[in-house]
Amino acid sequence: MKSYTVNELEGLNFAKLSGDTNFIHTDKIVGYNSLFGHNIVHGVLVVLKFFSKIKLNQNYNFIKIIFKNPFKYKTSIKIKKIKKNNYFEYILTQEKIICANIKIGQSQKKNHYKIYKNKTYNKNYLVSEKIITKLLFKQMPLKMIITLYYLSKYVGTIYPGRNSLISEIEIYTDQNYIKSNKIFINSKLIDKRFPLIKNILFYKNYYINFKTLIRPELKIKLKQPNIKIINEIKSIKENLLIIGGSSGIGNDLLRLFLINKKIKIFTTYFKNKINLSQKNLIIKKINIQTDLKKIFNIIKKYKPITIYYFPTPKIFNKSKDKKLINLYKKYYIDYPIKIIKFADKFNSRFFYPSTTFIERENLSAYARTKLKGEEKITKLKKSNIEVSILRISEINTKQNLSLIDKKLNSFRYLLSKNKLVFNRVFFKK
Repeated sequence: MKSYTVNELEGLNFAKLSGDTNFIHTDKIVGYNSLFGHNIVHGVLVVLKFFSKIKLNQNYNFIKIIFKNPFKYKTSIKIKKIKKNNYFEYILTQEKIICANIKIGQSQKKNHYKIYKNKTYNKNYLVSEKIITKLLFKQMPLKMIITLYYLSKYVGTIYPGRNSLISEIEIYTDQNYIKSNKIFINSKLIDKRFPLIKNILFYKNYYINFKTLIRPELKIKLKQPNIKIINEIKSIKENLLIIGGSSGIGNDLLRLFLINKKIKIFTTYFKNKINLSQKNLIIKKINIQTDLKKIFNIIKKYKPITIYYFPTPKIFNKSKDKKLINLYKKYYIDYPIKIIKFADKFNSRFFYPSTTFIERENLSAYARTKLKGEEKITKLKKSNIEVSILRISEINTKQNLSLIDKKLNSFRYLLSKNKLVFNRVFFKK
């Protein structure tokens, strides 16, 4: 079993040469805020490096690649080879998870290129000689490298563009389809309800069918708060501390609380900067895993204070991953309990957001941890601190990168329409 890795520098170089500058591959903040919680490797870069590793020769006329999971940088990609009747199958895994299946061999199927009648987008590229002189992996067939470079550029920057992924590539090389030095690409959105796109590319003797997925960033339109919310916020007399105010519910509440200019409002972030400014707003960069004492200093100095707890770990993996479960435990049980115990000395209040998913069967690691967090916080011996626990249903936030753009309520909407949400957020009896 062979293996190889791809590092960030290779990703940057590939982005420059291919023109696929999709930030999901290269920008750490974009990767951090994506569905995956980290940057992912260009699918084409993984494939090209794989071809060079196995020393791809000309004894084939079709290649089929199916991407099952995204690839991480600096993580070993293991190759398992299986011989079939008229082709070889390769299984690519990372951390024991199958990320791609690749079939290489001979096909009896004859392919005549076609153009989709109901196309949603098309693009022609004149192949640049400048790119050819700088190509990576020159030991492979030059036309294939050129084709895949432009395919990656098209998907990552043209259509669907940002945050899109390649789900499947089918390469045929039977005849000379095009004599000109142009690459032709044609796309068709299969169904608006499910953003899967069929694409066709042809260049010289290469004909490629490939499928792409749109992964939209949900655009949250925040409505003006109603008069009830405004009056409640203006009546607050205690200082506020929002831990994790850079995105999601924490950021929404922060923007609402800025209506009150008579109290000090503290908020923390770690990765994402908070681009807000107001005289009574103090923004602190704090890593809750290492700088918990800085949180304690704010609580002690600016008592009495109301604490809203929204930090979220950025690991997205299988629910049975021990590393993930341990991190959830720290974020949703250990750290909140330490803060509550410390704040109890200073007549503070503490808001703990939980989830309605704990009421379902087959609980995820996230939901199980939140449930334990609720139980342990409720059982704590408290005398001077008021704790409010709210089970929040699935809502629209910028963190909800998903395959399908779901029509969900915003937290601000729930706050204005749901009495329980309003009472828990503002510590009403």
